[in-house]
Amino acid sequence: MSLLNRPDGRAEFGTHPSPFLPSSAWSGHAGSVGSAGPAGSAGSVPIAGRISQMAGPHTVLQSRDWGRVQTALGRRTHRFRGPGWSALVIEESNTLGRIWYLPYGPVANDVVALEAALTSLGEAAKKAKVAWVRIEPMVSDGSEQIRAPGLRSELLELGAREAPRDIQPRRSRWLDLTQGPEALLAGMTSTNRNLWRRHQDKGLSIESSRDPADVEELIALNQESAERKGFVAHDADYLRTVARTLLTCGSGRVYLTRYEGQVVASAFVYDSASTRIFAHAGMRPEFKKLRPNQPLIAQAVLDAAERGAKTADLFGIAPTDSPNHPWAGFTQFKRSFGGRDVEFAGTWDLPVSVPRYAAYRSMRSGRGMAQGMVGALRGRFRG
Repeated sequence: MSLLNRPDGRAEFGTHPSPFLPSSAWSGHAGSVGSAGPAGSAGSVPIAGRISQMAGPHTVLQSRDWGRVQTALGRRTHRFRGPGWSALVIEESNTLGRIWYLPYGPVANDVVALEAALTSLGEAAKKAKVAWVRIEPMVSDGSEQIRAPGLRSELLELGAREAPRDIQPRRSRWLDLTQGPEALLAGMTSTNRNLWRRHQDKGLSIESSRDPADVEELIALNQESAERKGFVAHDADYLRTVARTLLTCGSGRVYLTRYEGQVVASAFVYDSASTRIFAHAGMRPEFKKLRPNQPLIAQAVLDAAERGAKTADLFGIAPTDSPNHPWAGFTQFKRSFGGRDVEFAGTWDLPVSVPRYAAYRSMRSGRGMAQGMVGALRGRFRG
């Protein structure tokens, strides 16, 4: 993972690295996506199982298992539900007080259910003396997710404000796993198809594991890359905790590509009932000519389809189609596996304490102005 993926090295309103931003691993370098930090116990109204009837992917980030991950990380969580909607809430804190964060949540059947969800969440947050609720709504119109800009106007009418920056990716790449293996392979580039079909001819072998100990291979790849490139590797204890929790629950897999017995590429995928998220990946660059990443990803996609998942989420692409964007390389790489680009509403804030939220925006604006002034002064001194 490069510093590109953590602009300030911290989450905006907490003490942990920014969660789930895209990784340079996808373009052939070791890296990862994901994060977490402090907080802990179970909360409010339980959700009766997974909401499998909702259209579109039911992300693991709003699942019971992700709640268990947060609890294992020492974070406090709450669960809420109502007719047509559900929410996993993760509690954060900063100098302005407590904040609730819903990664890719709430999940709602339609905009009517979304309005009910935000009303209920706002009332509960007010009772809990929370400063604001940070949401990333996933809303269905009965056939597929409602995406930006359609949801934007609804959120504005409901009193939400667009957050200063997105936490989870606003754009991603989805593959439809219901079309069958041959169609999935046909949607990939000919290069990726051939790399998957002939990987054994190169001496590569691919395996998947539910043993949490195997995440150590991914951690090693990330640390080697960090030392070589001079960036901070993803927290190893975080990855170990996620692996122990999700793999034990059957909500994830670690994939390994070996060459002559040595692990040369690895990926950690998160699974819900309908969706496989490609969350973390790494590769040894000295084996780049073998192209070990492509057959590994292709195999993980095919395995997800075989187990009955509906969507493979390659998780995070560049927010624009500009070839000059820093994420353009791994965006092109992800698109080489087929599928389609999807765009969500992004990250929004629902102010609960107006004074504290105003203070937060003012502080954030001041910090941005200070950073801009420092950059301008550096430019002048260089000149």
